[in-house]
Amino acid sequence: MMQFDRHISLRRRHWVASILLLLACVDPIDFEVPPAFEQIVVEGQITDKPGPYSVKISRAVSVSEQAQTPGPVTGAQVTLFDDEGASEPLVDQGNGLYLTSGAMQGRVGHRYHIRIEVDGKVFESEPDLLNPVGEVTAIRYEFEARTKTLPYGEFKDDVFNIYIDSDAGPAQEKFVRWRFTGTYKVLTNPELHETLALEYWYKTPLPCSGYVVVPFIPGGRLEKRSECTCCTCWANHYEPAPQLSDTQFVEGGKFNNIKVGEVPINSASFYDRYLVHVEQISLSQAAFDFFRLVRAQKEGALSLFQPPSAEIKGNVSAIGNSTPVVGLFYASAISSKVIFLKSDVVPYNLPPIDFSTDECYKYYENASTTKPALWED
Repeated sequence: MMQFDRHISLRRRHWVASILLLLACVDPIDFEVPPAFEQIVVEGQITDKPGPYSVKISRAVSVSEQAQTPGPVTGAQVTLFDDEGASEPLVDQGNGLYLTSGAMQGRVGHRYHIRIEVDGKVFESEPDLLNPVGEVTAIRYEFEARTKTLPYGEFKDDVFNIYIDSDAGPAQEKFVRWRFTGTYKVLTNPELHETLALEYWYKTPLPCSGYVVVPFIPGGRLEKRSECTCCTCWANHYEPAPQLSDTQFVEGGKFNNIKVGEVPINSASFYDRYLVHVEQISLSQAAFDFFRLVRAQKEGALSLFQPPSAEIKGNVSAIGNSTPVVGLFYASAISSKVIFLKSDVVPYNLPPIDFSTDECYKYYENASTTKPALWED
């Protein structure tokens, strides 16, 4: 799934990108949109895995245009094409999301592009080649002791560094991206929620907890009426920037000991166990260059002395009109591997998970009550 986050550049631009949540096989891409009065933002992907595939379309406008509200583009006609003349229209799901119905599946060695028609204007992506990809052969973890200094003292900030070995794949040019996602199970207690009124605390369990307060009992008594729908969540950690193969050395057709992520060690991430999911994704030259610019932009935002990166444009263009457009539609083969880290791998005892009476998806960042398909009971 993918989210375009609206943000203001602290370095060069005062523009907001409408960056929205993508579903299915679309990869989250978060980057600064170059300045324009109004700009179409496009993001989508096709893979060698079964669909549906999705395309997200939004508008980004200057924050000075207060009458304008950045938001999703609905009512567009979006069509997916391959290099053999086949095509499939995408279905408008609302909120700027367009999905295929499963008629097409990406195949290695073929090229794919999309055509968008909206408000009488046409936009097209350049055909993108779906290259083969190698396999992730091993995932390893290594403990690293760290500390962080806060105004009220110094605290542990330990991590497990995650490394992989992988086959570089049969493609002649090794344009590869590794995507790290960490998932962990968390718990809250919304049935114990209380509200302060007239100097007294009253039991006010949240409706999603499944509990109610039985009246006419001193102090009130909690009674369970249904199952809780907001007590248990699965939260995610995502990589801060795209990880690409241009900084890695290939030896004998292998990538060895590549660091792809970090697992923070705390009472939440190891309340139950931690799922490490690593994907190896093939890219065309065009997609690789796009992600390299995104990475440079993100890394540059962390340094006052980093020179400005080149403007990110992507492979989507306006056809017969001058409307500014930025974004990427690309084709990829994907292989993946997962491991679970149990709490007993932490070399010391952790405190209990934080006590909270909020909904779990509000208390924990990037959390959902939907159990991931890869999660093992």
